[in-house]
Amino acid sequence: ELQRLLPARSGQGCGARLAAALRQHQQRLSASAVQVLRGDGVAALHGQPAGSLDVVFLDPPFAAASLYAPALAAAAKALRPGGFVYLEADASWQGRPEAALFTLRRHLKAGAVHTHLFCKPLPTEEKP
Repeated sequence: ELQRLLPARSGQGCGARLAAALRQHQQRLSASAVQVLRGDGVAALHGQPAGSLDVVFLDPPFAAASLYAPALAAAAKALRPGGFVYLEADASWQGRPEAALFTLRRHLKAGAVHTHLFCKPLPTEEKP
């Protein structure tokens, strides 16, 4: 059951449109368990109870490379075991120490964009 959806973007521009579109989908699907928050994504993640989120979408501005590690760390605390992080970046985060709390399920590259699907391991799941 999806409880909260945090468009964790720190930049301006499409953030308001993205949040509005997510809210429209939420209403259309009558997804009352979904909460869409817009603002400082890292601060929003820090404000969530530990293990309370099922999925986090991280798409920081590529020029703000300093946001990636804190966002992944905050997501790791907020995610339940078995929860997912979708991360877009301008470089691969596969094998980086900041991503060591996750298991990489998928990595794709389209043009200059690297997309990652990380999973927070279950307590019984061993990391490779």
